[in-house]
Amino acid sequence: MTAALATAGLVGALTTVPASAAPSAPEMFCDVPGQELAISPVAELQDGEQVTWLSTIKGTTPTPFTGEYIGKLDNGLGLDADGNPRDLLLVKLDGDVVNGSSESLATGVWAGASGSPVYDEDGALIGAVSYGFSFLPDNVAGVTPAVYMRKIGQLPDERTLTQAAKQRVTRLADETATSRSSAIRRLEAVRVTTGPSADELDEANRLIASRVDGFRGAAAGGRATASAAIGGEDFPIVAGGNIAVSYAYGAVGEASVGTVTAVCGDEVFAYGHPNNWNSDLVASIHGAAAARVVPDLTGSYKQISSIGRVKGKLVDDRLAGIRGLLGDGPDAIRVQSTSHIGSRNSSVASFVSEPELVAAVAYTQSAGEASRILDNMQVGSAKVRWVIQYERADGTMGRLENVNRVADPYDFPSLVGMYVADDIAILQSNPFEDVKITAVQITTRFEEGYRAARFSGVQILKNGAWTSIAPNGKLTATRGKTYTFRAVFTPIPGAERVTHYSRFTATVPRTARKGLRVSLAVPTFDDGFDDELEESRTFEEYVAALDADVRSDVFQRTHVSTSTRGVRTSRTATTEVPVVIANPGSKFTFGLYVTPAR
Repeated sequence: MTAALATAGLVGALTTVPASAAPSAPEMFCDVPGQELAISPVAELQDGEQVTWLSTIKGTTPTPFTGEYIGKLDNGLGLDADGNPRDLLLVKLDGDVVNGSSESLATGVWAGASGSPVYDEDGALIGAVSYGFSFLPDNVAGVTPAVYMRKIGQLPDERTLTQAAKQRVTRLADETATSRSSAIRRLEAVRVTTGPSADELDEANRLIASRVDGFRGAAAGGRATASAAIGGEDFPIVAGGNIAVSYAYGAVGEASVGTVTAVCGDEVFAYGHPNNWNSDLVASIHGAAAARVVPDLTGSYKQISSIGRVKGKLVDDRLAGIRGLLGDGPDAIRVQSTSHIGSRNSSVASFVSEPELVAAVAYTQSAGEASRILDNMQVGSAKVRWVIQYERADGTMGRLENVNRVADPYDFPSLVGMYVADDIAILQSNPFEDVKITAVQITTRFEEGYRAARFSGVQILKNGAWTSIAPNGKLTATRGKTYTFRAVFTPIPGAERVTHYSRFTATVPRTARKGLRVSLAVPTFDDGFDDELEESRTFEEYVAALDADVRSDVFQRTHVSTSTRGVRTSRTATTEVPVVIANPGSKFTFGLYVTPAR
């Protein structure tokens, strides 16, 4: 869905916004008092007829521009659901001042201009700038007629199209086929992200989807550009002004920015083409401020300086454009990250309206915190604890709590949020019932350096000194006596050169027949976790399997003995160590043997 960013520098020649006058008994786009706006009778437009259009190239105030109607493409937008053809209008956009320069600037029609309203000589709305036709400089834009935009969200009665009509819909309306033909391309909205780049958010969705069956993820469409934060200023939503459609805002933001075509009461119409062409995605709408229009060989684009506070919500994302409602935004899922390093701590949050973006936001927000706190994009270590709150299909609330440790010498930030993102996606994709994530809290204690070690053996404290035990070693012991040991964790190459020890004791039962056998084992990440998920018969079992996920910083110690009466006793304890254990699956066994009881 590439932008067709057309051509020459565009200039403002108007000094006032077009009036809303129209021919007698016109069809009205808006009849709200004070906002009356007629729809231009397209059939009466003549080649060469002068038009005006509004767009915002700096700040939040629309600039008027001139142009000329030059014709239309019959069926340019394909057939509607009734099988009726939808034409695409052609307008040549003129001007010679953009970005305050008095010289001609070959920006063409820029990404982010889509939705710019075009008016006829009487001030009636012709439609919205929305499509382009060439990557080369070309100041002709495709305009989606206003009559189609006014019907956004008004779906017809269900009916069956003929096979020929279906083929025409596929050929003329399908954006992938259109893109391949290079005949018509929709002008892209400007995709604005805060925190991670758009590529990083997309990669997060791909990574999570590769690990979690059934997860699909979501992302804004449009040309990705480096832009400013999604903040809290109260920018207006006005015809010709900027509008942002946001699936998340805060520490991690994901939005596309285009132009408002018309406001009618609490309804807002924009873009003149789809955003993601999926009205089920949940998005808030915001005003936005522009910095400038940037000329670019791959297509000029509007640079966004800031996105304002929530002004409402998106309700329709259709072929003819988007429609939003001013007022309260949609419910947002708070993703909170609290970070600690030494005695310092800080906290950031993102607010996510689209549920399928929560996992990617948690992932990328954690990565951003890692690089911010450590001021390092490669090496680091951390202990991560997370709580996921969710609502079940019957309305009951639940929470999943987990913890793990991560460390890496080359790509540490990409690991920090991996486990919480997977847990979110697994909950959302569970096979039993619909689950809504309501909040996510992530607490991370960071440490500089790569802190990882291998489980390398066991030592016994004997006569005040530590002595290594051989694997499967047999130690002479006394019934009823307690012995002190420590597990040894040796740093691996490239890690912090510190050997860690974990002390424990073992007592030989007074009733032991032959003694006590001690086994230490580092669990592996495939120790039945996936099997338990697949074998779960209820949602409760599914969550229990998630809750029992294997950690990377623990080992299990099992003591086994048999009494003189033949009763076998086995006790297992899990012990945490302050490093990532680099050799999962490693084991060590030894025995404390006594004289056999008669």
